[in-house]
Amino acid sequence: MRFLPILMLLAAGLCMAQAPAYQSYLYMECAGAQIDVGYYGAPCIANWSDDVNKDMILGVFTGGRIRFYANENTNDSPVFNSYSNLKADGTTITLPSG
Repeated sequence: MRFLPILMLLAAGLCMAQAPAYQSYLYMECAGAQIDVGYYGAPCIANWSDDVNKDMILGVFTGGRIRFYANENTNDSPVFNSYSNLKADGTTITLPSG
């Protein structure tokens, strides 16, 4: 019986809860064109180049390459104008897909 008031408060709170409101999504762009790597794109935003701007690393399922997009603007308004594939010892990194 002690749990009944708690359950009633919980039920009332759930009934009054509102659905979340989401902002519309944005497509990432590079040089003014939408970035499209096909299925299973895996972006990661981080300060990769060790400057103040956050860059984008993007895994590409087909071919298993990893793209690096340098942010050429601010963190609040990033601009990506080109990308390069990540390399190790001068060889493009490729990961198995599937």
